[in-house]
Amino acid sequence: MSKFLQNSLIVRFLRNVVGPAAIMAAGMIGAGAVSTRLLAGTWFKFDLMWTALYVIPMVIFTLDSASRIGILTGGRGMIEMIKTEIAPALAWFVVVPQILLNIVVNMSQMSVMTESVYGMFGINLPDNGSVTAGKLIIVVILTAMVLAAVLYGSFKRLQKVMTALLMLILICFIVVAIKGLMNWATWAGLLGGLVPNIPDDVAVAGSAGVVRGGFRQMMSIAGQALPAAVFLSYGYFTSNAEYTEADLKKNFRKSVLNFGYIWGMFSVVVVIAGVTALHNVYKGQDGGLHYSQIASVSQAGRVIAPALPNVISFMAPPIFSLGLLVAAFTTTVSVALMMVYFLLDILGKDWKLRKGNKLFKGCLAFFIVLPALLSPFWNLPALIQAILAMAGNLVMAPLAVLIILYFINKEKYMGKYTAKAGRNIVLCVTFAFSMFVVVTGIIKLWNQFMG
Repeated sequence: MSKFLQNSLIVRFLRNVVGPAAIMAAGMIGAGAVSTRLLAGTWFKFDLMWTALYVIPMVIFTLDSASRIGILTGGRGMIEMIKTEIAPALAWFVVVPQILLNIVVNMSQMSVMTESVYGMFGINLPDNGSVTAGKLIIVVILTAMVLAAVLYGSFKRLQKVMTALLMLILICFIVVAIKGLMNWATWAGLLGGLVPNIPDDVAVAGSAGVVRGGFRQMMSIAGQALPAAVFLSYGYFTSNAEYTEADLKKNFRKSVLNFGYIWGMFSVVVVIAGVTALHNVYKGQDGGLHYSQIASVSQAGRVIAPALPNVISFMAPPIFSLGLLVAAFTTTVSVALMMVYFLLDILGKDWKLRKGNKLFKGCLAFFIVLPALLSPFWNLPALIQAILAMAGNLVMAPLAVLIILYFINKEKYMGKYTAKAGRNIVLCVTFAFSMFVVVTGIIKLWNQFMG
């Protein structure tokens, strides 16, 4: 019986998933991914599906290239390589903004977790974002739970925990999308959504002059998928897992499985959920919400209701809130790990998460606690916070891709694994796409400011 279980399809699947790619995928399938895709479907139907899917090969090849650099250079950190092989100033130029930005990212994740707790118990948030004793207590408890999960245990155990949470997130949103997939119109919408298109802005019902920006939402999806911190940190994760040259093919397969199949499926089902359960249902009739007004965790929690039998539809917000809580947790952990890797590496310290490295765990605790304690004072709906943080994440992506292109084409580092034409084409497309979105976003922001 034990041999049968070890060779079962589910066990073999999980064995293929577990690894650094699962940690990164679990972090990327976080509250930012949920909010950017769910609200894209809610506000713009399938018009931005192409962005969520077309970035997948960009992510796979860029992350695989970053991992190859780390593995084939004997586990050197990317920041140390930038510092010694290119210029120390460039290394600091990369690290300082990334740490500051990702503190904001984790502030948004803690805000999502806090709102999720309120949603799970059906409690209304304090009016106008007020900082109450109850809210602070929830933040402290959640912070303690995150710290306990990441500070006590090995890196391998962390991989397994993150993989289990990744599966839980995916299952939650597959359930949401099932009803929508049974409608032929959904499939027609999906096909139409594969045509690149930036939708017109949507006016928020009842709020004069307030709009949901189509380009801004596209930028937030791209920013969530193509953040510089993820690209530059992935080599640390594979090195921390003690991968060697013999693991290159295995690591690529895991990347395809995690970022291609799992993350791709996640992107599709969350957009479908937003379209079929929120956009097509909430039109503002009878005093209810208009789909353009949906922005908070409790409002978005209604997304699950159409997929449940009527007698238990009241469970929709708690189920959604639990899934979002887990999603925000996984991102919080991944982002904190990235910041510690960058900081310790540029300071020339031991940056590996392993038993006895007290400095690593101390820094990890700091990058979890600081954003958490600041989060109650950022007065915006949590899902909107996550979207803004993801859009900001994209700004340095073109530079990160150029750095990876530089090292992956250095034969003295890569040897026979020096990038071939196909890999370089995908990396160049990634650079061009991220540069286009960043430059266009800056121009739009400038015009808005000057206007």
